Amino acid sequence: MTVIRKLARFAFFIGLVAVIALSLLPQETLPETGTWDKLNHALAYGLLAVSGGIGFKGWRSLLMVGIGLVVLGAGLELVQSVTPDRDGSITDAVANFVGVAIGSLATVGTAPFLRDQYGSRG
Repeated sequence: MTVIRKLARFAFFIGLVAVIALSLLPQETLPETGTWDKLNHALAYGLLAVSGGIGFKGWRSLLMVGIGLVVLGAGLELVQSVTPDRDGSITDAVANFVGVAIGSLATVGTAPFLRDQYGSRG
């Protein structure tokens, strides 16, 4: 396993923990970012898709990471909708999906730089 792949896996798992924690904390304890909420969702899930896509080699892994992140994003929004201090949102789930889609496409674009990680045998 390359150093880049190890770092990407580390970033992926740290990012997962951060996204889950931030999604479940009470709203008033979250830091104010000053950016559009949907952009925050898309960026977070996009970065998770990129780090997961690079960290786990091959098309099947990229697909599984993408599906897993979409399910996670929708599941966390569902949990937020039944949590007293949070509000789940379909538009947040859509922003999560958009981030995963863009991040996955960006990951495929890195293949030439990562020794064709997504070649025909991936």
